[in-house]
Amino acid sequence: MVVERDTSGKLVPVFYDLFQRSLDRWAVRQHEPQWLAHWRGRRRDPIRKFGAIAQKLGNGCRLWVAWVDGRPAAAILILQGPNAHYTRGAMDQELAGPARANDLLHRMAIEEACQEGCRYYHMGESGSSESLARFKERFGAQAVDYSEYYLERFPIRDTSVQLRRLVKRTIGFRD
Repeated sequence: MVVERDTSGKLVPVFYDLFQRSLDRWAVRQHEPQWLAHWRGRRRDPIRKFGAIAQKLGNGCRLWVAWVDGRPAAAILILQGPNAHYTRGAMDQELAGPARANDLLHRMAIEEACQEGCRYYHMGESGSSESLARFKERFGAQAVDYSEYYLERFPIRDTSVQLRRLVKRTIGFRD
């Protein structure tokens, strides 16, 4: 396995290809049509978003990619300043899983964050995913409860949440 760290944005297309493969895997696991998973993924995270982040943040945007036998297996995007924030991850499960590529990427990113004086390495929200929470706990992560506020110009969030629930129920979506 070879690991590459990029702060220029040149690996964004590699990351995005892995992200697309992850969308396929998540769609199957969640019983969601692939077209819908890809539409939601592109809407929330278009490739231009990651390119803009890399361009604007420069060294503050660290894209780590693990290569197995010359093929991209896993990638993580870390935003780093006074603290480090794991922002997104993607993988080719057939390559990354047996090689434990994600573990290695996080280990290297955490070590670098520590060397650069970061006090925290935020791994993001786990939601209701027990497997994601367990993965993070292996690195010493601790769950932290917090309040979330929504400020809306037009009060549509409740309607949007209900509509998403209806669609999920209709297609048999599994969280």
